[in-house]
Amino acid sequence: GHPSMEGLLFESSITTPFHFLNAAEVSQRPSNPIPGLNYRHLDFERAEEHLTLFNVAYYVSVTEEATEAAADYGLEVLAQPDPFTIYAVPESSLVEIARFVPAVWDGDEPFFDAALGWYDDIEGLDRWVAADGPEDWPRIDNMDSARRSRIFSDGEVSDIVLDDHRISFTTTAVGVPHLVKVSHFPNWTAVGAEGPYRAAPSLMLVIPTQEDVVIEFRNTWVENGGMAITIVTLLTLAGWAVRARQRRKLAEARAEA
Repeated sequence: GHPSMEGLLFESSITTPFHFLNAAEVSQRPSNPIPGLNYRHLDFERAEEHLTLFNVAYYVSVTEEATEAAADYGLEVLAQPDPFTIYAVPESSLVEIARFVPAVWDGDEPFFDAALGWYDDIEGLDRWVAADGPEDWPRIDNMDSARRSRIFSDGEVSDIVLDDHRISFTTTAVGVPHLVKVSHFPNWTAVGAEGPYRAAPSLMLVIPTQEDVVIEFRNTWVENGGMAITIVTLLTLAGWAVRARQRRKLAEARAEA
């Protein structure tokens, strides 16, 4: 009954490279299927920061080496159903309020490459970088220039609900950027907030304009257009089949006559 970070057809998600970086940090023999990434093995200090960024609540080990590494790091043991050991990852939230003003990437390299560099520096994970954003967010062209203004907010997020196609929450920090720890995709539409903006590593940033925020996964003109073309095509094929059947019956009737 608990979600997993890895599922069917993971190749379609922009989160996939970061998932496998996470998997390597908690694995003795990770698969590391994506070439060119800076994998680290059994490094729970890094893994804790990355897993909480993705709101991962549990870690399950099976090998002796991984179990010992998790225990040595100090993860809390929740259960030990043989041959597994279930640990609690430090508590996090699906929606997090910014502590620093986010920056917009304006460098020469693609945003994905910049996000990989940002993700590799676990000391700067609270200084968010987005692919786009409001004009008052600073623009940066390298991660060394990622010094940000501090945001002092005592806001709280509550009533978080995650469904298959809908995310909702209530916040008292209206006007302050919020990180929503769900993979970004153009179909997500925010109500009660600006955005969502694509944020490193692959998540969403919104700026609430009211206390109640809803983010829904909706069809765009691409899906609606494709659906319309499909319906017209099916109707055309059905009409062609009916006419073909009528012509066949008429030909059979003439032959009998």
